[in-house]
Amino acid sequence: MTTGPNIDKKVKVCHLASKHKMNDMRIFEKECKSLAKAGFDVTLIGFGDTAKTEVIDGVRCISLFCPIKNNLELLRKRNKMSLETALDVDADIYHLHEPELLPVGMKLKRKGKIVIFDSHEYYGWQLRDNIHKIKVIKTPAFLMKVFGNLYMRYEKHVCMKIDGVVQVCTMNGVDYFGHRCQKTLFIRNLPSLSDYTRKTPIDYSQGPAVAMIGGITKERGITQLIEAAHQAKAKLLLAGAFSPKTYETELKESPAYACVDYKGFLDKKGMVALLEEANIGASTLLNVGQYDKIDTLPTKVYDYMSMQLPVVISNTDFAQKMNEKYHFAICIDPEKPEDIADAIKWLKEHPEQAVEMGNNGRKAIEEEFNWEKESEKLVDFYKNLLA
Repeated sequence: MTTGPNIDKKVKVCHLASKHKMNDMRIFEKECKSLAKAGFDVTLIGFGDTAKTEVIDGVRCISLFCPIKNNLELLRKRNKMSLETALDVDADIYHLHEPELLPVGMKLKRKGKIVIFDSHEYYGWQLRDNIHKIKVIKTPAFLMKVFGNLYMRYEKHVCMKIDGVVQVCTMNGVDYFGHRCQKTLFIRNLPSLSDYTRKTPIDYSQGPAVAMIGGITKERGITQLIEAAHQAKAKLLLAGAFSPKTYETELKESPAYACVDYKGFLDKKGMVALLEEANIGASTLLNVGQYDKIDTLPTKVYDYMSMQLPVVISNTDFAQKMNEKYHFAICIDPEKPEDIADAIKWLKEHPEQAVEMGNNGRKAIEEEFNWEKESEKLVDFYKNLLA
């Protein structure tokens, strides 16, 4: 049994992220900054284009640099650098944000540290369905299923030994980590009330301006969304990183891509500016992998709701139940561009109802779906582990 540190002193917390960007919304903007505000001594270790250390909003950010190109060697080297730097920090609690860092977590646990794994996605399911981002070469589906099952066994082995797991939601009502870890906490990726607040009224007189922020992949329905925006004569405000890079080339070869206004990869300030420019939000993830199973809305949808945008969203069971209660969206079949286009055109032709849907979404954010409530749960989880 691990003996917790003296909670009368300022508790040192170290977050590790070997692949996410240093300014990641969930890791830095939400979790790290909230913990620093709550009185913890917070360090974030990650990787960037240069090696540097700086303090931002009360968080000590250590950016490491690893120039290795070979994927396997890069993974080994990053884990070694992450572990060495983490031990130098000598924190009381270590909070890991990558499945690749699970071996590092085991080594920290052997040092008597409190260790938490933050599972941003359900990686085992993603691997078994052959759509996870860590896939770097074309792999037969049956091998990916084997790899996914092996990963889930290793993940359970580690999570039963460390102190806790943070996850986003259940899947079809089932706890993915049920009986697979010591303690678990559900922390949804919700927006802060102060971060996303609309400054200008929504205007439909100039035609539809549809926002789509986040990862740009086939599995997220971007091909169909672009075709739909083209059919609806709408401008598509697209922001995020293409994965793989060849997908960008593929999309640009379509005549429909003429409707796209690509904004690149944006920080929080840039995303707010993009959503101010939009009058509709879109989240048309295909029904693959975990996307149609998770019992939460995609993070981007909560951001759209905060900015009072009506949403065109994939018709998952959870999204339809949410919409029946809060009336903020139009649920569509993400495989059918014509259905997406019809929803966009309907919102353009019914501006009063569209504004009402946007206001309903904002009200739901203010009353229930905001980071201020989620951050309290995270702080309490840390305190319970320390006790």
